[in-house]
Amino acid sequence: MKKKITRNDVAKLAGVSPAIVSYVINQTKFVSEEKTLAVKKAIEELHYRPNLYARSLKTNKSMQIAFVCDNLRNNWLDIAENMFFDKGYFVSHCYSRDGEDFIQMLIEGRFDGVFMLSNRYTASELNEIAGAGIPIVLYKTRDYSFLEPNIITVAPDIYGGIKKVVNYLIVKGHKRIIFAPPLRYNMNLKKGFRERAYKDALEENGLSYEENLVCRNTDALETICSTIFDLVFSGPSSDRPTAIVAGDDYLAGNIMQYVKKLGLRVPEDMAVTGMDNTYLSQLVSPPLTSIDFSKEEFARCLVDTMLKLIEKEEAEDTFIKVSLEVRGSS
Repeated sequence: MKKKITRNDVAKLAGVSPAIVSYVINQTKFVSEEKTLAVKKAIEELHYRPNLYARSLKTNKSMQIAFVCDNLRNNWLDIAENMFFDKGYFVSHCYSRDGEDFIQMLIEGRFDGVFMLSNRYTASELNEIAGAGIPIVLYKTRDYSFLEPNIITVAPDIYGGIKKVVNYLIVKGHKRIIFAPPLRYNMNLKKGFRERAYKDALEENGLSYEENLVCRNTDALETICSTIFDLVFSGPSSDRPTAIVAGDDYLAGNIMQYVKKLGLRVPEDMAVTGMDNTYLSQLVSPPLTSIDFSKEEFARCLVDTMLKLIEKEEAEDTFIKVSLEVRGSS
């Protein structure tokens, strides 16, 4: 049987005391750079992993972070997850669910923090989690009423991104543009940044905001596609929408395949754009125009903000700058 590597083994290889190893791992006391590097090198050579249960008893931390997502296909979160892992935290991905039972599950799950990548929850529900002493980093996509001080935003500039893509489509000659929010995005709550930006960009360019061009039933891909079908074929061809702004690349890629099945060409008959500029944007044909932002900067801000909140330090809202990556789909 393979011998379990212990803290004492790390200390022996690094030439330090076991207490120094603990200080380096838990970042609880100052350790010289020389000793810190020696401990980290020994940890890497021995493939040492701390006993999280024992560590949680000592530090009163579970060393677990919950990522609450509407869509579990957010592969670009891998960077943040790896950064948390390097800090000794384990990330659990949770599919968002409505109801008080889910809120209680998050509270009783002993998570040290929650990254909320969903707009489904009201301010009072978020405050209930934060009020239980669990800090939240919020991927903010809409306005809320009062939020507790330990709820801090880290998100791309969604409003600015949607305005960029709508302005671009209008310059390209599109006048009737469909807006399709991400899957399971709650459109019954107060209007979010995406829809506000879509509306503002239209009106600033002298075009009317038509509420019927917004997909409001986002429960499933099928419901969004059904709405698109009705919008494309319900009126005369002269009034047919000619572009679709999708809430993320996964949805945009599926919409592209759907409109092709309807006999429409992309982008000649229907331009399609996405958001997040994930690997999917270059796997589809034609390649997808998408709103981009630095995933590395986002991950770094997310991890730094969460760790500050866990340590009860002050943190500030951060909105990451975005750009538009133009490709063949528009």
